Amino acid sequence: MPLSVWDLFLAFLVYFPAFAANGSAVFVRKGTPVDFNRRAWDGRRVLGDGKTFEGLLVSITLGTTVGVILASFLGPELILYGFVGSLFGMLGDMCGAFIKRRMGLERGAKAPILDQLDFVVCATLGLYLVGYHVNLLGFLFVAVMAFVMHVLTNRVAYRLKLKSVPW
Repeated sequence: MPLSVWDLFLAFLVYFPAFAANGSAVFVRKGTPVDFNRRAWDGRRVLGDGKTFEGLLVSITLGTTVGVILASFLGPELILYGFVGSLFGMLGDMCGAFIKRRMGLERGAKAPILDQLDFVVCATLGLYLVGYHVNLLGFLFVAVMAFVMHVLTNRVAYRLKLKSVPW
């Protein structure tokens, strides 16, 4: 059965808390690094200064809040989806940072595909674990939206001087 535009829009709304979480950590300028400044076996930082406990807390809080707001329109399960999508999305973002450090890329360096999809893939895993099963077309739609929104939001954040690079 083919998906309608409405089905794709609903899939995006389920992921929207993870999008909000992923984009909100930039508002935290300084904080306690999640990796406690530790280095991995390769001598590089495990995650880097950009991944902080404060940013993680702000991100999960904002994403969950978005889920609560969506729940008032779409049903109470959006609260759980908002929290889990945000949590797993941020874990995905940290996995992306871990991979970038292993590749020798510094904070803010471009890593096409990884930069856009790390949080989407992990949010999908978390959402699946709590009972939301997106089909392939819905996932691909959300992934394309992640690319588009990544470009737009990073350019805005750069112009607002929230980011030092426009990507």
